[in-house]
Amino acid sequence: MDLNRNEKKLLKILEDNPYISQKDIAQILEISRPAVANLISSLQNKGHILGKPYVLSQDRYITCVGSANIDYTFKLEEEMKLGTSNPINSNTSFGGVIRNVAENLARLDCKVSLMSVVGDDAYGENLIQSSKKLMEVFAVDKLKGKTTGGYYSIINPKGNMDVGYADMSINSSMDRSWVLEHKRHLNLSSWIIADLNISKEAVESLIEFTRNEDIPLGIIGVSTPKMKHLPKDIKGIDIIICNKDESQTYFKTDNENVEELCQMWLEKGVKKAVVTAGTAGSYYGEKKQVKHQNAFVVEDNLVIDVTGAGDSFSSALIYSLTTDHSFKESVIIGTMSSSLTIQVPYSVNPELSMNLIKRELTKNENI
Repeated sequence: MDLNRNEKKLLKILEDNPYISQKDIAQILEISRPAVANLISSLQNKGHILGKPYVLSQDRYITCVGSANIDYTFKLEEEMKLGTSNPINSNTSFGGVIRNVAENLARLDCKVSLMSVVGDDAYGENLIQSSKKLMEVFAVDKLKGKTTGGYYSIINPKGNMDVGYADMSINSSMDRSWVLEHKRHLNLSSWIIADLNISKEAVESLIEFTRNEDIPLGIIGVSTPKMKHLPKDIKGIDIIICNKDESQTYFKTDNENVEELCQMWLEKGVKKAVVTAGTAGSYYGEKKQVKHQNAFVVEDNLVIDVTGAGDSFSSALIYSLTTDHSFKESVIIGTMSSSLTIQVPYSVNPELSMNLIKRELTKNENI
């Protein structure tokens, strides 16, 4: 349908600032507030605006679906001793597998939308406001009566996690109904990436939705207990990224051969599979062909915190796939991103960029 002059002006205003109030729009257009409401209603009826914040129908995002929580990290000054007080250095930051993935993608200059749930508390509000600086958060729901999820990790002096605790009961709200309520948002996606903190029924809904809408879908493992959220029918998933333990859990096997585990994912019908194995690197495959990528060695004295390394790997790999890099190049880029993350005291490296990754890769002469 044709648009009149004020409708065109309004679309330009909303493109620049989807959070603008109707009062401010009225002042810019020099019309009454009721007239603004009528213009917005008209544009919604014509399919140009999908909701508030005023998301325009031409916008396309990598939509990241899953957990967003607060990370509480306690780094031991010495090796842990049970039954007594242990001196630590503590840090609080925003976390959650898919939230970390979304932030990494945003720092790599992707247009990102976060789809998650937080509690109706100060932690949730702070998470939303902080994330809003880097990505769209119109699909993040604040749930009344719920507490924002928390992840507590104890890191030993070498930078490895000794133990972790997850308070994630809120994630059970991310079920099939929740996914269906967000179909309008999902239709804005160029890719959909989900972690397995969402329910099994939610994963099934995303698989069904992406098959019908022909939108690429990526699945990221979270932990061995959460593998039960991955259904049997995963045919057509564009990429799955899991570690060795998660793969063993899903296939109910004690097979230690990571190459064979990667092959098992391909036999299930996923288009691309990556199985990581820590310092042993990763195996990646497509079309029944599996290859190996070494990890980039980081000296022990440079490892500060391994938290978020896997999220960084997944993010850079997915970014690379969406920007026409080969699968091999994407895995290499993801591997370097991971090595850069473990050298900073954050789950997301605040300095992350493709220029930084490429500079480091040039030093290693790997791409």
